[in-house]
Amino acid sequence: MPTVKVSIMTEQLKKLSDWLGVRHPDDAGVFFTTRRAVLYTRILLVTAVAIFGTLIKDVIDQGFSFVPIVIFLLSVVISISIVLNRIGKTTASKIIFLLLLNLVIGLLCSVIPPERLAFVFFFPLLIMAYVLFEDHQRAYQRFFVGLSSVMLLLLAFTDFKLFWDYQLSVSELGQKNMIINIIVTIIIISLCVDFLIRSNKRAEDSLKKQAAFIAQQNLELKKINTELDRFVYSASHDLRAPLVSIQGLSKIAMEEAQHETDKRYFKLINDRVVRLDDFIRDIIDYSRNARTELIRETFALEPMICEIIENLKYIEGADKIVFHIDRPLPDVVTDKSRLKIVLSNIIANAIKYHNLRHETPFIKISAKIENENLNLSIADNGAGIPTEALPKIFDMFYRASDRAGGSGLGLYIVKEMVQKLNGTIRVESAFGAGTTFFITIPLQSKQ
Repeated sequence: MPTVKVSIMTEQLKKLSDWLGVRHPDDAGVFFTTRRAVLYTRILLVTAVAIFGTLIKDVIDQGFSFVPIVIFLLSVVISISIVLNRIGKTTASKIIFLLLLNLVIGLLCSVIPPERLAFVFFFPLLIMAYVLFEDHQRAYQRFFVGLSSVMLLLLAFTDFKLFWDYQLSVSELGQKNMIINIIVTIIIISLCVDFLIRSNKRAEDSLKKQAAFIAQQNLELKKINTELDRFVYSASHDLRAPLVSIQGLSKIAMEEAQHETDKRYFKLINDRVVRLDDFIRDIIDYSRNARTELIRETFALEPMICEIIENLKYIEGADKIVFHIDRPLPDVVTDKSRLKIVLSNIIANAIKYHNLRHETPFIKISAKIENENLNLSIADNGAGIPTEALPKIFDMFYRASDRAGGSGLGLYIVKEMVQKLNGTIRVESAFGAGTTFFITIPLQSKQ
């Protein structure tokens, strides 16, 4: 039975606390939106109890003299603030509470000797000015901090005779008032400190929960990405096998066709298959770049570039382009596979977008090592890139022109692979005059 009674009393106290608005909610999200309102309500109740208790004591001890009248004014201020707070006018309540409290306490300090420590009320006022207002109410914070500071300084410089020379004697005021002043000050400051500690603790707990949630989400996302990469890589390889067969059969059919119309149709089929095969190659390259680590090795640049050019001779118009290799090319230490894909994509684009009207279309490739960096440039006098398209050419699926019918993945993969090599890539282009790609890759010793 006693346990049941305690439980009922606890529940009743919770309901009363909720009605008064002095209990912090259990939910962390609600806590952060109501914490200042709860603190302010608590301060109002503590101040009200202290003021009304002091008023009754002083009226009994002194009758209706000056000090009880001023304390009565304080009780009116508290009552107005409580009413405004209850009807939802919280900001107005805080402004009236702090403004009139500063003035009335300043008035009290002008007649109460400093030995009775009435001025200590200014210290909780300073703290309250900081903690009661929201972050977007900085102006109110600064104003009330300034007001309390100025009032305290003026009292100190005027020897606590700010409004007049008259002061009550120490004997007229009992030590009880001084004790009340100290206790109320300590309670209000304690409430503010508790507010700060509780807010910090809740914020830490919330951040820890969010960090744990994000970590779990990252693990799941990595798992999904890994599975997706694996699927894309596997599916792309499976798709290439029938495409290669179709490509071979279309070439045979094109050679054996008797009519020009049939040859043209088979050539169209072959071109579409080649384009689809290129797209799948791009997907495989992208997936491989994301899945595999860097493999650094020492190799000669020139044979690799010559091999790339030879492999790209199948592209229409490649036989009309003059390739300049700025010899000698250095030996380098980097990921050969990735660098080969980077150069293949850029040179392939230069071939596809060459200037058909130019008498001597060329592609110039140069490389040199400076400050332990490999600096590559691939220049052409092709069609060039429009100025408005330059910022977007490295975006996924972006195509500045439909002329070559690419997938829009080539330069995106180039950028991703250069970044994987810890390098940088930039482009200069004049529409109708040509394009130059500049690549810088830091060289590292073979691990």
